[in-house]
Order: sequence, then structure tokens, then C-alpha cells
Amino acid sequence: MIAEILCIKLGGHLASIHDAIMDALLAQEGGNHFHQSTVSDIWIGLTGMYPAGEWTWMDGTPLDFKEWAIGEPKNITGDNCAALSINDGFWRSENCFTQKPYICKVDKSYFEPTTAATKIQASTTPSKYPVYANCSFPFIYFEPTHSCYGVGNLTGPMNWESAERYCQAFKGHLPSIHSYEEATFLGYNVFISNTNFWTGAFSNDGGLTWKWSDGTSWDYDPWASGRPTTHQSACGMMWGGVIGDYPCTNSYRVICKRSFQ
Repeated sequence: MIAEILCIKLGGHLASIHDAIMDALLAQEGGNHFHQSTVSDIWIGLTGMYPAGEWTWMDGTPLDFKEWAIGEPKNITGDNCAALSINDGFWRSENCFTQKPYICKVDKSYFEPTTAATKIQASTTPSKYPVYANCSFPFIYFEPTHSCYGVGNLTGPMNWESAERYCQAFKGHLPSIHSYEEATFLGYNVFISNTNFWTGAFSNDGGLTWKWSDGTSWDYDPWASGRPTTHQSACGMMWGGVIGDYPCTNSYRVICKRSFQ
């Protein structure tokens, strides 16, 4: 979910709710802010994406309060993110790709006067990349990497070599990963469909050293706990924002990455 990525960039997460007072307050403030619009709900930080089927707060806090509407959460593939109704305060499971307003929860120090000047300066420094850009369908743009990702065109399953050739036909490669933000972006957007997919990670020496298929440097450690292992024909498959090493002959879904042109 891109909303969570934006909250992380502020040093927080999508809001978690732990009592009825906070739930009512957020619903009321949402209603005050959007009362002249068609907005009916806002994203909160509750997700059933990771681990699949188990609802957890993205900030890691315990799920000690629930305010689901009757019949919720729905057992529908893709409806793995929770939205707070600004009309009644109840939660409903929605498709994570749906565009909605969102609310972030950050530490109060973010707004303290002693650090405000620094934060304002940082937030207003011109970026070398545009915040929004139009990647041709079925790709979407991610500003921190200035790249397009084929999130809307999950293809496969196929083996790693076939997947890499498929991405090259789109003038891209299987995705390389260079930061926590990029890993989270890929994990939370693609894992919505409860599937595993190839990354561009591969090894030519049985898992001793690793490279990216797009030739970029290996400057971020995306491995799941206990990975990588050492075996022949090793390629990287992602689930939930981390990757594991698996035989390249296995078949998984495909997502492609290419530089924005």
C-alpha cells in the first residue's frame, strides 16, 4: 500500500487504533475534514496481507481492540486492508489497490518546535525526481527509485530465466531491491494477491555470491531470516517484503521493474 510507504517516510505508519475513544476521534476528524466530499472512509494501518489471513497492525502494536462492521472482515481475495468509516466508525476490509485518503501516526517529536526547522527544510528540498509520473499501463511509478513496476500485470507462473526474458521484452528486468522502502513497496503492493514472485536476484556459484539481473550493485540486504542457503541454481523469490533463495527452475509469478523514461 503506497499510503503506508508515505507514512514511513514521515517516520511513522498508518494509524493503529487501540480503544473506542481513538476510533471515534479519527472518525469524527475524518468527517469534519471530508464532509463536503464523496469520501466515506479512510485507510488505517490494519492489514491481513502479512501473514496472509491474519490481521495485524503495520506498526507492530498488538491487535487489542476491534471495531469491525457486521459481516467484516470479508473473506475476499484482495480485500486485505482495513478502512475506517467516517460515518459510523466501523472498519471494513477493502481492496488495497483502491485509492482513499489515509491517516498516519507519527511520534509527537516530529512536530516539536526544536526540530521543526530542520524537518521543514528537509521536506521542502527539491527532489531530483518527480513525485508523480505517468508510467505506461500496466506499470506504476515509485518516486524514491524513479522506476516503474509492473504491479498491475502479474504474469506467470514461470521459471526465473523465462521471467527475466519476459521483463526484458518490456525493456526492464526482474526487480532489484536497494532499500527498505523499495522492499516494502513491492511487498505490500504485490503481496495483496497472496502470491510469491521472482526478483532479479541470482547466483552463479551455488549461493556464495549474489547479483541483480539489471546489473545494479548489491547494496541492500533483502533476505528473510535464515537466508540465503547454499545450493545449485539459486534465484531470489519475494514474499511479504523479504526474499528467499530457491531453485531457478521453480515457477513463480512475475513483476518487472524498469527505469522511468
